[in-house]
Amino acid sequence: MTITSDPLTRLFPNHLAAVIRWQDSEEAYQAVLTAARSGIGSVEITTGTPGAFELVQRLRREVGDTCVVGVGTITDAELAARAVESGAQYLVTPYLVPEVAAVAREAELLLVMGATTPSEIAQARAAGAGLVKVFPAAPIGGPAYIQAVRGPMPEVPLWVSGGIGIDDVAAYLRAGAQVVGLTNDLFRPALLTGRAWDEVARLCRLALAAAGAPSVALA
Repeated sequence: MTITSDPLTRLFPNHLAAVIRWQDSEEAYQAVLTAARSGIGSVEITTGTPGAFELVQRLRREVGDTCVVGVGTITDAELAARAVESGAQYLVTPYLVPEVAAVAREAELLLVMGATTPSEIAQARAAGAGLVKVFPAAPIGGPAYIQAVRGPMPEVPLWVSGGIGIDDVAAYLRAGAQVVGLTNDLFRPALLTGRAWDEVARLCRLALAAAGAPSVALA
């Protein structure tokens, strides 16, 4: 399972994105820092997380070039511009937001645009998405849906998110997804409130193994 597009290889080296959506800023930071140090390779901080843009700056200073940091749940051009200013290395929308494309283009950043149906996937690609996020992937058919979509549009690179567990990673990659976004099954609420970072690290290692990628020792 190899990503063949160079930008995707650089941004998602292990086919995974660890996505944080959490209401405690410090717990969110420690969770994504743990994922980064575990070798996940790419993390997404959603704008619904308090202080999201400050967290991006903080994380980038801490991890340097060892992990790529994106900003998600971008719903308008203003949020996209703030993400760029914070140092985001890619932008993610939850659904079709064509006006974000101009911001991403100007900043020379990859745009991951959300879509659900084949028509929306085609629209996202036409709007300038370098990677199309199929969301929510699990409720609309899971790996079988991704495989079916890939039939008529094999050239469109897909990210899958929404209701996906670590145990599902391999099946989505086999179906043709190029990036799998993990949220609640990686950053489990009880672990974050309990600040159980060792357990988060263990789950990261399981996710990496499921994607066929090596994990690293925590720094």
